[in-house]
Amino acid sequence: MPARFARTMSETFAVVASTLALAALATLCASPAPAHAQPAVLQGVAAVDQHGRPFQPRQLAGKAVLLHFVFTGCGTTCPTQVTELAAVHEALPLAARGKLALLSVSVDPLADTPASLAAFARARGAEREGWRFLTGTPQALAPLYERMQVFDTRAATAGAPGPGDHRTSLYLYGADGRLLQRFRGVPVDQARLLAELGRL
Repeated sequence: MPARFARTMSETFAVVASTLALAALATLCASPAPAHAQPAVLQGVAAVDQHGRPFQPRQLAGKAVLLHFVFTGCGTTCPTQVTELAAVHEALPLAARGKLALLSVSVDPLADTPASLAAFARARGAEREGWRFLTGTPQALAPLYERMQVFDTRAATAGAPGPGDHRTSLYLYGADGRLLQRFRGVPVDQARLLAELGRL
């Protein structure tokens, strides 16, 4: 075999091997996250639910997560939003409900005890399987508030924003922990939310 031909074949094989290696790396990087992942925004967050049970993000393994923020002293958007979400949950097929975790996180943890959150949920038909109302210490929840930019500082009337200045959006995460959709929270677009949840 002539030397030049041998060199050409060798260079061709090197290019093909390099191309295949790059393709394999691209496929690996594009692979979905493992199904047991949780939303990254919840990592390191410790809380308790409306029954006083400890909450940790790993408890969401294999579930899609619908996350939003509330406080029991709210007299406007929160009660309405929770009532509308309860109607959405009721309308979901049982199979879809089993794949979903709802998290309603208090933005007023000093006032919102597990007992007050439980009463708030019961009054709005939201004491449902797979739905947890979370509270905790301000220090424990602060990282989540910061990551989600929960408080609209522009809406604060004076000084630091308070519970009434929280954003009302709904955030849907897949079972792989990735954010799938952000929904308007006031009013809840029930038809769109039902359609998205029905695809889980």
